Amino acid sequence: MSTKNVFIFCLGSELLEGSVLDRNGNFMAKSVDSLAFRVQTIQVIDEVEHEMVEAFRYALAQKPAYIITTGGMGPGHDDLTRECVAKAANLPLILDDRAAEMLSRSYKRLAARGVVENPDLNEDRLGMAHVPEGSVCYENPMGTAPAVRLKIDPTTFFLLPGVPEEMQRMFDLYVVPALAADGPGVVKKARHVEWPGGDESALKRILTDINRRIPEIHTRARVMGSDNNLSLRVSLFGEHADEGALDKLLGRAEADLRARLGLEVTQRPEDSTTSVE
Repeated sequence: MSTKNVFIFCLGSELLEGSVLDRNGNFMAKSVDSLAFRVQTIQVIDEVEHEMVEAFRYALAQKPAYIITTGGMGPGHDDLTRECVAKAANLPLILDDRAAEMLSRSYKRLAARGVVENPDLNEDRLGMAHVPEGSVCYENPMGTAPAVRLKIDPTTFFLLPGVPEEMQRMFDLYVVPALAADGPGVVKKARHVEWPGGDESALKRILTDINRRIPEIHTRARVMGSDNNLSLRVSLFGEHADEGALDKLLGRAEADLRARLGLEVTQRPEDSTTSVE
């Protein structure tokens, strides 16, 4: 599997209290996985300074390719993400003039729409332009807080706002192109086999043996349907630099699985595929 790992942090006490459902982690995980990176962890943490700094320091020590955070980027007293990343990386927090210009445009836009009365940048608003030294800032086309990109070799931070609509837009605009350009250069594919019945334990030895015999292919079983109509979906998935070689491995694994389950060995099914150049 890919050795390019990604840490995802979703920040906010409202997520831990259950008052707000975390949509950001799921959105990012699917996109990161589709780009052939491996999501090593998704963590929801409170906006408590020492807990955030400790979590970011630990993540940096693991040397992932990317650390992506959402939340804690606004003008509030508990919006500490920029400050905590700076402390974790032992960097000063500095005023970024370009970020200040972005904020000025954002507040003028919001004032023109009647969302805020005064577009001027006060001290609290200008706090969103203070970023770890060495950061590159990206304009927020929907809200106010700029996104931040920071390289701490070999890891790149992306700090994004927590409002899902803002985060998703900025993720697609700024994070996806960066990951795609830095991708592992592999093809990811998956095949799925449906098996009537809901006894997942009956598959344990079969899937363990397939994993042992074809270690490049990984398996996952999931119970589908309702109590009266249960089935198991077995997913076979892998990644490889050579698409043809991956097809052969998946074909071997699927034929083996179907034979063991007493299912018809069909012609090559449609694969779900992701290529990263």
